[in-house]
Amino acid sequence: MQAKFLLILAALAMFLPIAVMQYIGEESYYTLSAYEIFVTGDWWHQSIFGLYWPKTPLYNWLIIAAAQVVGWEHLEIAARFVSVAATLGSASFVFLMAKRLFGEAEQVPFLAASIYLTMGEISFWYGWLGYADATFGFFIFAALACLWISIEDNKLNYFIYSLLLISMAFMVKNISCYALYGMAGFILLWRLQRWQLLKQPLFLLSGIAALMVPWLYQHLALNAGSNSTIAIGDALRNFAGYSLADYLKHWISYPALFIGRAFPVTLLLIWFYWRHKQRYSMSSPLITLTWILLAWLAPFWLSAAGTPRYLVPMYGLLALLLTGLSLQLGREQLQTVLKAMLIIIILKVPYSLGILPYIKDWRPERDLNAVAEEILQLTRDHTVRTRDDVSTGLSIGAYMDVRIPPEKYIRWYDGREHQVFVLCDFLDPKLGELKKSWRLRGDDVHLYWQP
Repeated sequence: MQAKFLLILAALAMFLPIAVMQYIGEESYYTLSAYEIFVTGDWWHQSIFGLYWPKTPLYNWLIIAAAQVVGWEHLEIAARFVSVAATLGSASFVFLMAKRLFGEAEQVPFLAASIYLTMGEISFWYGWLGYADATFGFFIFAALACLWISIEDNKLNYFIYSLLLISMAFMVKNISCYALYGMAGFILLWRLQRWQLLKQPLFLLSGIAALMVPWLYQHLALNAGSNSTIAIGDALRNFAGYSLADYLKHWISYPALFIGRAFPVTLLLIWFYWRHKQRYSMSSPLITLTWILLAWLAPFWLSAAGTPRYLVPMYGLLALLLTGLSLQLGREQLQTVLKAMLIIIILKVPYSLGILPYIKDWRPERDLNAVAEEILQLTRDHTVRTRDDVSTGLSIGAYMDVRIPPEKYIRWYDGREHQVFVLCDFLDPKLGELKKSWRLRGDDVHLYWQP
């Protein structure tokens, strides 16, 4: 079986779920803010229902660009298309780095990219889901690849590329990318023994200039420190308020979660080691990859509540590590690896077109689109406001926004307007006359008329 053939199938399979599913989880957070950026023309500031939210906007800009192509009525598809494009971009850098690290054999980079695209977490979930994580992960991993080349080959141009890419990662999400970049840089300097680069003025000046990007953005585009404060607060919440038992449970389960969600190749390599007595040697590139992976994993592993979303930037590294180990297998074992990846691609078809839609959408109490359409019929030409900020309410708002005139996009209800309809996720008689209620995806949605 040819790895090249697998790679083509895996790349095509990434597009399978994007036009099938309604909004999932926080997807509508990103599309709502992208839509509001577009209709208000305020390109540097995110808002949700008209309320300012100090987040960086690059992912929103990419959604806007995709929506201009696929149509604003398919805004959820636009967000997912960006994620799939980012995932394929990460696979491309895995391809290039595998060629660099493991030799010029034709099938090796195809094997590496196929391993990445068939990882369970990437193929079945975060690789296509309309969250910022796949795009954030792409820029971080691409920055690492360029950083590796720049340090190993003493190339200033690749160092500048890496700084531009990590700055774009910041513009997608937050400053945590700089911590990962810094840890990787330190490990590469140590492993490759390139400490002399720290004495080269152009390298130092370029690095300092790149570190000014978040400072400039915070002070020129946002309220000073606001984006960083949110990122740091989110990180600290993963450590505070948990018992020792919570920490122990997380320390035991988190690496297993990371390895398990990267199936099938991770599990096969463990199986070959345990059952077939396969032994793996660690070359210098594999040791370097392992050190970077452990350094990146450590902050989330040591916490009590790091979620799998934080691990998305690490799967490119893991794919390269798995490639290096897989190349040590015998012919039969390697064919088993390829067959397992093919099975994952085949399973992606019923999963995308049947299983996931059934779980998420096909039961009446989960049909967001139908409720959004019903609300539009009930409210007709009247103004609609909202007090519903849970994921269900955000999704309904996103579906409604693209069906009403842009200038009437749904805003947060401030309690002063009258002759408006108000959506809310809890009962509140102060909002007026209750017109209708829905139980949707485990949340309540109430429609009030404020006379």
